[in-house]
Amino acid sequence: METPGEAAAGLAVQRIEPAYRQVATQLRRMIVDGTLAPGAQLPTEDKLGAQFGVSRNTIREALRMLSSQNLVRTRRGVSGGTFVAEPNTDALQENIVTSLQLLSGYNAIDDDELFQTRLILEVPSARSAALRRTDDDLARLRRAAVRVEHGRTVLDRTVSSQDFHQAVMDAAGNRLVSLLAPPVWDVFQRNSLASGRSTKRWAEIDQEHVEILDHIEARRADEAADAMRRHLEQLQSTD
Repeated sequence: METPGEAAAGLAVQRIEPAYRQVATQLRRMIVDGTLAPGAQLPTEDKLGAQFGVSRNTIREALRMLSSQNLVRTRRGVSGGTFVAEPNTDALQENIVTSLQLLSGYNAIDDDELFQTRLILEVPSARSAALRRTDDDLARLRRAAVRVEHGRTVLDRTVSSQDFHQAVMDAAGNRLVSLLAPPVWDVFQRNSLASGRSTKRWAEIDQEHVEILDHIEARRADEAADAMRRHLEQLQSTD
């Protein structure tokens, strides 16, 4: 039979988070749910400390944590203070890239999973682009295709090729997919370069881009999707 002391020692308790994390969690929740709107100025550190019942140093640590997550920004000067950050897709994509690189570096994800993700994102997007594209979309795709063809270096061609793929994604009309795809490309490309994979088939890549563009222009949705799939599979198999 357990004594009262033994029973207490065996409690499944959860450790209480440090105060600054609790403050940051509450402020983050208010930012995410819209209680604190983008651009809103937070109270001073002293006032926040009084409201939360913590020290000024605790508030500073909480704000540093939120700043590192691009949720708040600090402005100096007479009209300065701490403000809720405006949504920024570039900052979000940078965070995703960093996280994917860490996962890739620790083998939590591999190149095949990155490739399969490209298929999941880009093949349906090519189909949707063929159905939804505008004349402006076609003009953008043509410009990107020409830049790939005329690129003087591998880097020029690679950047222009990503522009072409981004134009396909944007023509499909799904803003979330357009936001998520570039970080996947970035990590996939870095891994490809690190593995020593070369790109000796730029002429074929140029032709594949033209084929995808032709199907999108003609609104041949299934053919555009098939062409995109073949293109990605060829890129993956390039040595």
